[in-house]
Amino acid sequence: MNHSPSRKRGLGASLRLSHHLYGKLLQKQLIDSDLSMAQYIHLRSLREEGALSQSELSAILGIEKASSTRVLDELEQRQLILRERNREDRRVVVVSLSDQGRKKIDQAMKAARTAADRASRGFEEDELLQLFAAMDKLIGNLSS
Repeated sequence: MNHSPSRKRGLGASLRLSHHLYGKLLQKQLIDSDLSMAQYIHLRSLREEGALSQSELSAILGIEKASSTRVLDELEQRQLILRERNREDRRVVVVSLSDQGRKKIDQAMKAARTAADRASRGFEEDELLQLFAAMDKLIGNLSS
């Protein structure tokens, strides 16, 4: 399969292919962490954002609450997260990292760094800055 850049491929196809290849590489890097991709993104979001309600976490990740709940159940069984009911509103469940979860995601993020380093290999710093600016613009266009 030819992975060279091509205007003929189009933006959508290039984004899909980049996402697919980066996802495969990231999954390979996460094998030693014993985390699925879904578990990784949940833990990473909690690491970056701090404690969140399950609804907030689902919204940040852009996934259905039911899908997120299944992943959180697995993470709770592995003692990587803590779930607590909000004192003011008992319907709200707040999710946070356990100490074990913090260690696990820190380890996994180091492994993920290897994937990011590989993806950015051969780019000059100004090229990466242009790429990030273009991606921010694309995200803005798609978010509005």
